Parts: sequence; structure tokens; C-alpha cells
Amino acid sequence: MPDDRTNLAPPEQLSWQALLDSAGEGIWGVDLDGRCTFVNRSALAMLGYEDASELIGREMHAMVHHHYPDGSVYPSAECVVYNVFRKSHAVKNYVDHLFRKDGSLFWTELSAQPIVDGRDAEGGGGVVRGAVVTFRDVTQARLAEAALRRSEKLAAVGQLASSIAHEINNPLEAITNLLYLIRTSTSLEAVQTFATVAEAELARVADITIQTLRFHRQQSAAAPLDLAETMRSVLRLYTSRFTARKIEAKLKLGTLPTALLFEGEIRQVLNNLLRNAYDAMARGGSMHVRIRSAVSPRSGRPGIRITVADEGTGFLPAMRMHLFEPFHTSKEATGTGLGLWISKGIVDKHQGTIRMRSRLETECRGSHGTVFVLWLPLQPESPADPAKPRAT
Repeated sequence: MPDDRTNLAPPEQLSWQALLDSAGEGIWGVDLDGRCTFVNRSALAMLGYEDASELIGREMHAMVHHHYPDGSVYPSAECVVYNVFRKSHAVKNYVDHLFRKDGSLFWTELSAQPIVDGRDAEGGGGVVRGAVVTFRDVTQARLAEAALRRSEKLAAVGQLASSIAHEINNPLEAITNLLYLIRTSTSLEAVQTFATVAEAELARVADITIQTLRFHRQQSAAAPLDLAETMRSVLRLYTSRFTARKIEAKLKLGTLPTALLFEGEIRQVLNNLLRNAYDAMARGGSMHVRIRSAVSPRSGRPGIRITVADEGTGFLPAMRMHLFEPFHTSKEATGTGLGLWISKGIVDKHQGTIRMRSRLETECRGSHGTVFVLWLPLQPESPADPAKPRAT
């Protein structure tokens, strides 16, 4: 009678696979050719496969990572997983997409490390044999975040509406008065003068309208943007409010190169920073806005630095620890607690950085207020285009 035990895998192999299958996250490994060497039960379930034999030995990029969300081909040379062993680019908590067996897309947060064989006791040496990937499905979390971003966009629209009403009302009142003067004037020269002023006021209304439309512009790709003019146009939306509150906005510009950015999103960030400064300066004061060329101290990449400094109330110490988290706000009556969180997401998408420092009046005898420093690269670092997923 044949001994069935000869068909069983060695105990150590069973333990190894059992350990993988007990993990709640998906796990797979690839060799230096990108072929799947192992996969656990959670990964099979998330990817829509029934048996490991459907993936073992197959080229994983072609199976689960073959296209970008927009339908364009995702070359294996750009694959973040393959670059772990090809370029020694380990990744952690990287938000990316994968495709299931049925072709449907879902979003994941994945990490990948090289598989190194033969390391010494100090962890050195060894030969890279491939990479191991762990991932989890974050599709629902992304949908929830998208809903929050939409709600904040609507809140921003409401906040802007009052500013825009102030800015448009002034030139409209002037035009009304000028039309009365034109109608009652008997001098052709005076009529021409009044008409010229009226045209200028109408141009001002048109400019405000254009800037408002640009605020909501949707782009599929980053495009050249004049940040100096963008900042000027956002500041113009607050002219009347700054005047009424006796806020002096001082804009200082350096010689700026053109940057590849998403205009509507950058306007949202700038508007949010200016709005926060305005809200913090109930007693008026000076607001300093500066834009200049700057190299990133971390990466050495060329970019543009934007500084918004106010003389307002400052952030409480407890708020500073949660500054870029959702639902944390110092404006309990009017704030959503989403503005800075969304701004941080936009800056991350552009591969930039945003920092804050703040001092309360009670913390110092001298200057107080808040300074936000935003740095944006001139162009995205290939292949991580801002329109495509990147590490967070």
C-alpha cells in the first residue's frame, strides 16, 4: 500500500506558507525577472484569484499592474515594485492601484522590500534575489477622502462667494453712478471720460469672474503656471475684505521660473492660506506674502518657495500637533477642519512640502502670528507624475 506521506510538503514549507496565509495583508514575492515566487491567501482574495498556481511563475506586472488608471500603458520599466530590486528603491506605504483578475481596478497601500540572500551577522553583504510586496485595499478610504475633498471644495465656494460679492459690488456701484452721469451729462468730453472709467470697472468685474472660474478648473495634467500672477489674482479676491479689516497685504516677488502645476488645485491652496491668515487677523495688521526661487534642502531639486506670514492670533500648541489632520480646526463656528488637510494632500501630489510655525501673544512679548512655508518643484520627478499615484 503506497505511503501518502510522500506527497506531503516538508513541515518547514507548510509552516512558511501557513504563516503567509495567516497574515491579514496581501503578500507576494517576485524574482529578478518579475515572476511570482509566492503569494498568500489574502492576496489571492483581493486580486480575485482562486489558486496560487494562477500566479506562481507568471510575470506579476503584466498580471496586476499593466495600466495606469487613465488607461495608458504602465511600462514595467517604471514599475515601483520592480525598481525595488532593479534600482534599490524600497517603498513604504505607497498608494497605488492594482487590477483584479476580472480587470477591475482597486486602490492599495503597499510596501516593498528587496529579498536578500546570504547577509552576514551585521546585515551587510548578501545577494538580491527579488522583492516581497505587502499591500492592503484602501479603495473605500480613498472614496471617503474624495467625498471629504468635495465637501471642502463646496465650503470653499461658500467662503469665496462672500468675498466675490464684495469685490463685484464695488465696481457695479461705480458703473451705476457712471451711467447716471453719462445720461445726464451735456459734455461729449465728459461722457467719453465717464465711459472710459466704466469700461475699466467692467474689466475689473470680468477679471474677478475669470479668476473665480480658474479656481474651479479641472486639469488632467500639470501645465505651466505663472505663480506670481496666480497669487496676485487670489489676493485681488480679498481686496475689499482686507481694506475693511485694515489688513495690509505686502507682496514681494523674486524672479520666478515657470512651474508645471495643477492651476485649480494650487489656487485652492493659496486661497486657503490667505483665508486662514485673514480669519486670524480680526484686529488687522500686516500680512507678508513672498514668492521666490528656492532649492529643496532635502533633495536639492529646483523649485519655488511661497511664504504667507500673518500677525494674527496664532495656533494653540494642541492644534499644532494635528495641523494637517482632518476635522481639526481653530474656527469652531465656521471651519470644516479640512482645509489644511486637503492643502497638504495637494502639495504632496505635486511632490512639494508645506510647513508651519506659530507663536501666540501669550508665548512671547515680541512678534506673534503664523508663518506657512510652501515649496513646490518646477516639475514632477519622473516617472511619478502628479497625475499618477506616488508614495505618501
